[in-house]
Amino acid sequence: MSMRKICWLLAIMALMGLGIATSWAQQDNTPTGQVESTTASPTSPSGPSQTPVNAPNPSQGQAPAPAPMPPLSGVQVLAPTFGATSEDYFVPALACTEHASTDPTGLNRNSGLFSETSCAGKVTLQRVDKRTQLNLDFTGGSYFYDRPINAGTTQNIKRYGTAEELSVFEQVNGRRWNWMVGDQGTYLPEGSLGYSEFAGLSSFAGGMGGGSMASAPALNGAFSPNQSIYGGVARRFSDLATSEFNYLVGPRTTLTATAMFGTQRFLTPGYIDDRYWVIMTGFNRTFGRSNEFAVSYDEMHFNFGASQQGMLTRGASILYGRQVSPKLSVQVSVAPMAREISVPQAGSATSFFLGTADSVKYRALRWDGSLTFDRTLSGGSGYLAGAERTMLMAMMGRQLSRRVHGSLNMAYANNRSVAQTSSGVPRPSYDYVLAGVNLTHELGRHVSMYVNYSVQRQTANTPLCEGTTCSTVYFRQIGGVGINWHAQPIKIH
Repeated sequence: MSMRKICWLLAIMALMGLGIATSWAQQDNTPTGQVESTTASPTSPSGPSQTPVNAPNPSQGQAPAPAPMPPLSGVQVLAPTFGATSEDYFVPALACTEHASTDPTGLNRNSGLFSETSCAGKVTLQRVDKRTQLNLDFTGGSYFYDRPINAGTTQNIKRYGTAEELSVFEQVNGRRWNWMVGDQGTYLPEGSLGYSEFAGLSSFAGGMGGGSMASAPALNGAFSPNQSIYGGVARRFSDLATSEFNYLVGPRTTLTATAMFGTQRFLTPGYIDDRYWVIMTGFNRTFGRSNEFAVSYDEMHFNFGASQQGMLTRGASILYGRQVSPKLSVQVSVAPMAREISVPQAGSATSFFLGTADSVKYRALRWDGSLTFDRTLSGGSGYLAGAERTMLMAMMGRQLSRRVHGSLNMAYANNRSVAQTSSGVPRPSYDYVLAGVNLTHELGRHVSMYVNYSVQRQTANTPLCEGTTCSTVYFRQIGGVGINWHAQPIKIH
């Protein structure tokens, strides 16, 4: 029963990224007539990006209004604010993709290529009143493989299925306080890291789709249910409910209280479900208009079922963030904590763990990029009853021409069991690497075309199994081409 926010000092990475991003910022000047907005920016799995010419920003022509930095001692993180707006708007999008993929289980290298057809729709909504703000994103679609997926070696794997994602957040502002409540849920046929069926829905507005103008809160992905071990074609439902209350004590001081409840449940048998809850309280202090220091107390409980061990962590986080400009943000942290593992009928053991969550994010008209590193305790993606997760993610995008945008992305994740499962053998460990490229071309005001390719490889010191097929190596390649229809941002009143 335990989950918790983590962090361990890796300021070297942040400083290196800051140097690179600062050079971008010096080279990428805003053209005449482009107004920088400083409202909060959205988060996106593909990283920050920009609003191209054919996706007009409702905030153009308005004077920029400085926005306060979000408190760092809760679930929010710093992110570039360039291009966001506080206007009300609504954007629908539809996309259909044809993928060619090696064996979706990643275990059978002699299965030949699979053809996968998928279609999905997305709705992005933002509604801002004087004291409240609503942000909603819903994605839903279906997929179909041209032939059965190793029917003789996998369990209950169908050639077709559906996938959905929902994110909704409401913010209420008082004179000296702010309350945010929201929920993020997914139903997917495989892990979210590397999942490509929804990629085409954001193939406009510089790779951010309808969320390119949103001023939704940027959230720390380390708290989401862990899906960084490839668990094969395994249907799963994951959800994270969040509530955060901030109180402004003085012009530069904010107190925070945050509560979260997360769950991950596998509908395919043979995997470990998990539930967890998190409580955090913190103190934030700003220095000048662009620097922030925070400390917080963090407590997390994980439950993996009656027959599995539980996990409890208690500790503190020390965080520093700098909003260098509306285009560039940097954040580093360190989190020492005590970890208690309780095993049914075997007692408990306590150990020390050092975590971190660091990021450098950049967003402008032509260039965009992000570099994030985190070391945390989390669920075990269905394979482990608790994991020490180390993850590095990088993305770089470029507006190649007025209507063409390209991006490269990379991810590395190591998950190691928090406890020894058998005497005389090392703790189970999984190393996952992902690399991909994406190219989008706007064909008109409402239509875009996209091409993407990614390669995924995972190695482990213990076998991964799909039905009766087991291996210590997982490998998969997937490429696709598709077309997207999207409306221009529709203002609502």
